[in-house]
Amino acid sequence: MELKSIFAPLWKWRWLILAAGVIAGVISLAISFTQAPQYLSRTTLIIGQSINNPNPSSNQFFLEQQLATIYADMATREPVRVGTMKALGLNWLPPYTVRALPDTQLIEISVTDTDPYRAKAVTEELANQLILSAPTSVNSDEQERQTFINDQLTTLQNDIKSTQDDIEQKKTELGTLSSASQISSTEQQIYALETKLSTLQDTYASLLSSTSKGALNSLTVIEPAQVPSRSISPSKFITSGLAMVVGMLLAAIGIFLLEWLDQSINVPEDVTKIINAQLLGEIPRVPKEENPLSYVNDQPFSPITDSFRSLRNNLEFMDLGKSIKTLLVTSPGVSEGKTTVSMNLALSFAKANKRVILIDADFYQSTIKQKFSLQKETGLSDLLLSNRDSISQHLVSLFNGQIYLLPAGKTPPNPSELLSSVSTERIFETLKNAADIVIIDGPPFITSDAFVLSTKVDGVLVVISPGKSRRDILRMAYAQLSRAKAKIVGFVMNGSSQRSAYYSYYHKPRTVTQNTKGIIPTEKSTTTPPKSIVNSSKKL
Repeated sequence: MELKSIFAPLWKWRWLILAAGVIAGVISLAISFTQAPQYLSRTTLIIGQSINNPNPSSNQFFLEQQLATIYADMATREPVRVGTMKALGLNWLPPYTVRALPDTQLIEISVTDTDPYRAKAVTEELANQLILSAPTSVNSDEQERQTFINDQLTTLQNDIKSTQDDIEQKKTELGTLSSASQISSTEQQIYALETKLSTLQDTYASLLSSTSKGALNSLTVIEPAQVPSRSISPSKFITSGLAMVVGMLLAAIGIFLLEWLDQSINVPEDVTKIINAQLLGEIPRVPKEENPLSYVNDQPFSPITDSFRSLRNNLEFMDLGKSIKTLLVTSPGVSEGKTTVSMNLALSFAKANKRVILIDADFYQSTIKQKFSLQKETGLSDLLLSNRDSISQHLVSLFNGQIYLLPAGKTPPNPSELLSSVSTERIFETLKNAADIVIIDGPPFITSDAFVLSTKVDGVLVVISPGKSRRDILRMAYAQLSRAKAKIVGFVMNGSSQRSAYYSYYHKPRTVTQNTKGIIPTEKSTTTPPKSIVNSSKKL
């Protein structure tokens, strides 16, 4: 699939996509102005004291990381939530998150609120409640004992320092002594001091383990909560821009889905992808107040009439009227304008002094029979059913003899079988010898009659109505026509948008006279009627 065909729907509906994006952006911007600003307050805690230990072990780090995950989960539980609300006198808490930072002993608490001061207070209290849940937290009953232990630690620390100084002093004196007895006495004193130092250090470590200073399962705030000075959301213009992008993206996806589900043909490129034929003309939509079957005769100076002339010229360039004398005009479905094209194309050839015979071969839904009050109710079906009738007695003169019509006649019980008979070929051959061009207004492709007729004619003209003709029917029809080896001369887009206004500037209306058959030009038509048919009594 070509990139052009992929992006063609986006280019076609570019204004709708842009409008969807603008609308989404404006709505998002309007909503963001109605929302209160949000503020974020954050605090960080650390588990244990390994960070302060000059020689921490890997086991300590691993254990503290596991504890961080557990405490982060505990912070979302009811005891911590209820304790925070009770401490702050609140009956609800703003949204908050607690997470253990990956591969660290850190716990991060974040609170989002419309009040920056309340956000800070809730953050601090959540951290406090989490610290209180740790086993190293001290309550009022144990405060006195902890004070005593701290005093003892201070005393021991001083004794250890003093003993270390004494040992260094004795070692210095030892280097200056020469007497063996003095050296021996000094060494004994150093040994006694080292024993005392070891005892003091063991006592100090024992007391320290009973406090939070050396505990692994302890929580400490390393980043206090602050009052946020700037809101984090909504970022009005960023949110609006994202909404615009999302709106355009959703619109583009919707258009792709609609184009994929929509089987209707809208542009000539849709047709050329399916059938191996070229566009021969685009017929603008005929105004509702006009008679579409006689438009070329009623409005000879209209741009729409000129589009039929262009179609006629393109068909003549393809040797229509010479090597191609019988032309089947059909369409994928009903109400797509094949009869309008057939009748006006016949009138266009008649205006060019061509002898034209129009055959109504639609036995199921004949538009010509409905629009024209024909005195004769016989036609093609009667010729096919009887070998005794002459063609001339079934022909009807239209528009003062400009074209001759062979009506469809009564609907036969077996249309396809009749059309596939040898009699059809004989009728077409007789009419080809009597006229310059024979145009057959055939049934649509949804019937088998159209495919039977395509094998009896020199060429097939496909009428496409934008928005009505379906790609699936046209694809099926083209496969059938290819198997039947029918010759498709081209296709015409009927009911296209009106041409530019400047084009109509060159089509000035001239004087016309009213006729009982409709509005026709004042100049007399020089079309020669097919006398060989009208005056002939030739039998089939």
